[in-house]
Amino acid sequence: IKTFPELRAIMAKYGLTFQQMGEVVGNTYQTFSKKIDAESDFSFSDMFKIKDFFASKNEDFSIDKIFFDWKFTIVNKPKE
Repeated sequence: IKTFPELRAIMAKYGLTFQQMGEVVGNTYQTFSKKIDAESDFSFSDMFKIKDFFASKNEDFSIDKIFFDWKFTIVNKPKE
């Protein structure tokens, strides 16, 4: 299961790389990569910078939708 599917989708929509998103939040490619792969946590500051970045492109995403909803969907998904 891919982590942060909403963030990955919006990045793909704009053709953004991990390097470019790292620059948005003030991280390196490696640090952003670890965060999006859930090996490290996004800080609240990161979350707001990402939300504001996409808001400047007229995207209306909540922090919950980008960073938290996918986790609850996985947790609450019935086991097959």
